Amino acid sequence: MKNDNAQTQAVLDIIQHTPTLMTILHVIAAQHLVQGALAAGSIRNTVWQVLSHQPVQLSSDIDVVFFDPKRPYEDNLAIQNQLKAHLPQYEWQVKNEVYMNTHNFTDAPPFTSVEDAIGHFVETPTCVGAYLDEADQLRLIAPHGVADLLNFICRPIQAYQQDAAHMAIFNQRMAQKQWQQKWPRLVISTH
Repeated sequence: MKNDNAQTQAVLDIIQHTPTLMTILHVIAAQHLVQGALAAGSIRNTVWQVLSHQPVQLSSDIDVVFFDPKRPYEDNLAIQNQLKAHLPQYEWQVKNEVYMNTHNFTDAPPFTSVEDAIGHFVETPTCVGAYLDEADQLRLIAPHGVADLLNFICRPIQAYQQDAAHMAIFNQRMAQKQWQQKWPRLVISTH
């Protein structure tokens, strides 16, 4: 357990020492979204860049997730526009995860929380989120832990290892993303 805590703290330290991520987290917190968090590529890529001694560049979308059954799907765009008004230099992607369970498969059960949704992202190092709590403390969401993220291992989550249709999505993402070109240490595993 201590190792898990040390690994979590390592990721938190990277985020806390990345001023651009902290600015983004404060702007997200100001939206007062239910279970609002920065997720996926912004955190994954930053960790890999820092550990690879590369300059931190937020080159992918800034993924913001939240979980609010009371808000209609259409609110995603309004929130996205508000975030863009604050930090127009970024491409924002806002998703109310209440509506995202059927993104890849129409028969997927509903998500129960932001943590549940993040835990269903395709590959383990992407299953990470961060937010500032009510006391302005940085918190991490990592349903599958952060060992793969810190060790440059990219594998499909357990649910995506179940059949060829799920694995095809993982394989397509790996072919499209070409992460090993940016991070040669990265090991892509199918299990």
